Amino acid sequence: MSGTSQQSSASAMGAARKLHIVEDPYDTPEERRPLTAMAKKLQPLVQSARSHGFRVDGVELAERLLSETELRRIRKLLFGEAALTFFRQKASRIEFIADGMLPAELLREPTLKNEVVYRQEIDYDICKSCRLCIEVCPKHVYTDDGFGKPDEEVRRAEECTGLHQCGQCADVCPEDVIRVVSVEPIFDATVFVLLPAAEDREAPVSNAARDFMLRSPLDVGGVLELPKKLNVKRLRQCHETLDAAHFHPLLQINGYDRHFVDAAEPEKDLSIWAGEQARDPEAVLAAVELLYKQLGRLSDVRKGRYRLDDAIHRIIDEILHAGIKLRTNGAREMLARILRDAYVDNPFLGAKDRPIGGLLPTGTSSAWKTPYGEEIPDYVHLEKCLGPECGLCVTHCPEGGGGKNSAIRMNFNVPQGTVPSLVRGAKVFLLRVDGSHRGCEEFEDLSGQRAFEFEVNPDYCKACGICIACCPHDVIKPVTRAFDLRQKIL
Repeated sequence: MSGTSQQSSASAMGAARKLHIVEDPYDTPEERRPLTAMAKKLQPLVQSARSHGFRVDGVELAERLLSETELRRIRKLLFGEAALTFFRQKASRIEFIADGMLPAELLREPTLKNEVVYRQEIDYDICKSCRLCIEVCPKHVYTDDGFGKPDEEVRRAEECTGLHQCGQCADVCPEDVIRVVSVEPIFDATVFVLLPAAEDREAPVSNAARDFMLRSPLDVGGVLELPKKLNVKRLRQCHETLDAAHFHPLLQINGYDRHFVDAAEPEKDLSIWAGEQARDPEAVLAAVELLYKQLGRLSDVRKGRYRLDDAIHRIIDEILHAGIKLRTNGAREMLARILRDAYVDNPFLGAKDRPIGGLLPTGTSSAWKTPYGEEIPDYVHLEKCLGPECGLCVTHCPEGGGGKNSAIRMNFNVPQGTVPSLVRGAKVFLLRVDGSHRGCEEFEDLSGQRAFEFEVNPDYCKACGICIACCPHDVIKPVTRAFDLRQKIL
């Protein structure tokens, strides 16, 4: 080797020595992971559980989210000798889970997702190469071997969800030669330990612009709770309080309903409305101030939308012009009756909570502009749905993508970490470390419960059919839309 090449090789080695590579402690095997203070305290507890025959998953999550108080609780609830013996009769696996926002380094695909839980046994001597199992599998577990049979070696077995949730390959086989069996019986029953997420330890901070820090107006019908006095001389400040309490007055300007609490210049809007209605602007402002001033003292006022137009007209004509002073209960009841008559008896389903410029799924812009059709989705076979493991119907919906005011929303009845086990028919036991469970016998048995439900908003749905087309398990069927016919057409 020449001297020049030796020098270049030596310099390269020197540069390599100077390179400092920082390994992510949560991207390394458990036995090589550096131990934090919490990990050192948790490790003997985990080893004790494993010595009793348990498999323990989600340890890195517990290391990050557990506090000293919660560690003392789970030592009693789960890792005590009596508790381990108690739960060993019910399950053979323990998993730590958390709902809510997590640290960025924990937002990775879990290694559990790559484990094979179910095995497909096929009698190839009887298989007729019909390819039905290959075509029907929604998770694309099978691969064609070139002769119409499922390949014996090339198979995505880790994607199989078993007979309880799917089993379509076994059902469709005309020769009945496919059996789906559990490879890991250890997943048949699990004790889930629900940890408080990082966001629960401190108040969430909103970075939204001030104009969009709005409460959801979907909370309607409940009793309106307001302070006895509002600063009616500062309408914008007053409107922040009203909006937070879910009181939404509507004011029609230039032929369009405006949400008056969102007005940048409420006094100017009232002046414009007064000109359109041939009313005295000072009387209009006085009527609004009178209403707001008495709002906290009125009885039986509900959350929701109100026709402020109608209320202003009646307050001017029936109270201000009549010279009635709102000092008695009878006079206030008169104002309350005016407000009740102005109540809009249907929930507000507009886009107040939608972010301006919010992202929509690619390839759905045409569907987003589609006029209303007659058929909307109905989740008739929810027992076959994977929920958050799939979620194609929610994420591909051009109307909102799963937000508060979306056409399709997925609502969870249980902690999300337990959903994969529930949809596969496994037994699920839940322990909470927030103090609500004081002993191991107070665990929650979630087995057999419906993990989630879908809420379809017919007023948003455009009947584009994307959700029905993309569902791999044929969960959704079209149903004729039922419009709200209570609204009169004049």
